Parts: sequence; structure tokens; C-alpha cells
Amino acid sequence: MIPDDLRRAVPPGTGSVEVIVPVYNEEAILRGQLEPVLCGLPEVFRVLAVENGSTDSTPEILEALSGRYGNLAFMSLPEPNYGLAMKRGLMAADAEIIVVDDLDVLDLDFWRRGLDLLAGGNVDLVQGSKVLAGKDDRRPFVRRAATLTLTFLLRRLLGYDGTDTHGPKVLWRRSIEGIPEECRLELDIFPTELVIRAQRRGVRIREIPIHLKEIRETPLPLRRRVPRALRDIWRLHRTLG
Repeated sequence: MIPDDLRRAVPPGTGSVEVIVPVYNEEAILRGQLEPVLCGLPEVFRVLAVENGSTDSTPEILEALSGRYGNLAFMSLPEPNYGLAMKRGLMAADAEIIVVDDLDVLDLDFWRRGLDLLAGGNVDLVQGSKVLAGKDDRRPFVRRAATLTLTFLLRRLLGYDGTDTHGPKVLWRRSIEGIPEECRLELDIFPTELVIRAQRRGVRIREIPIHLKEIRETPLPLRRRVPRALRDIWRLHRTLG
């Protein structure tokens, strides 16, 4: 459901808000998640779905939806790569404000709260946190424990002073100008490199708690995801120091 005050939350004078949604093999939930949003979004919003390497009917569904809804565009990448999909979306976006969210989340209340903070003038990037007090994280215990472990490593190895780097974001596009292009790592670690580079540049980051309930299993099993995440954090430590 679209929050009634979503449009009012857009900072005055903002011409457009672009929502970037990486998409991979989502035929089971694509229409059900995206269509209600497309039907109800205020006219200042548009959605850019970045399909990456899907082997199901996801591209065909996006083609049909983009023909029906003028506020949806999509681009396709040849191989599965979540980080590259987000990176290409950020580089392609030309709206003043960018929202980044996952298809299985699409937390419009977070969008509203993020826009409110941008309108206040003291924040450049709003990061959703699955760790911050007030969050409602309904993922399995093992997933929550993995998040806490990775956050601890980011703070110790990379000096990150936040609690999360993944999850939804609302930001002024100008605040991260050039940062996506500077990022060297892709896959799942790209959002982390993006946020840490932004922090080191002096981008004003504010975290707020999010509400998270999984509606489908993650594409990559946890037993494979955690070792890869640990390896990627070490690579990021070597890259950024």
C-alpha cells in the first residue's frame, strides 16, 4: 500500500525520484510486488528495474510491465551480479533523488521516512538498518546472526561507524557523484564499498531502522553466502585499507 504522505515527503522543488531495483529470477513475485507500487506511485516517481542474468521469464514480465506502466523502465545485464546491477542503475539514474531497494522488500514507509530526512537538509544518504534499535527483523536467527558478525568485521577492519550497509537507501544523487564509478568490487559487496566510500568522502549518512520480513528464500544459500561475504570483506579491506 502506498503511504498517503509519500508525495508530501518529497523535498520541495525536487523534479524526480528514481527507484532502482535489482532483479534476478523473480518471476514468482515480480508482478505481485511491482504492480501495486507502479499503480499508486506519485507522478514524480519512476522505477528502474535492473535485470541481471535471469533464466526464467523475468525479462518478458518486465517487458510487458514497462509497456503497460509509463513509470517503469528496465535494463538487462547478461550475467547474475547483484552489485553490478545496483552500480549500473546508480550510474544510469538521472533523478535528483535516488531510492535503492530490493524487490522482496519495497518498504515504502522507509522511502517516506528517508525523504523526510533529506528534506530536513542535514542528511545526504539515508541507510536502512537491520541492526539499529527499533528495527523489526523477522528473518531466521541464523541470518540475523550473520548480519551482526559482518557488521562487527566492517567496524573493526574498515572503521565503518554505522550498523548496516545493505538494505534500502534514499539519497541525493549529487552526494555520491563519481563514487559508483570508483568502486572496484561487485556482487554482494558493492553496497558496502559504496557506503564506506561515501562515509570517507564526508557524505552525511543517517541510519534508520527498517521492517524486514522475507517473502522468499535468498537466491544464494547462506552456507555459500557467508564464506563469500567474509572473503569479500577481506578483499575490501585490502582495497580500501
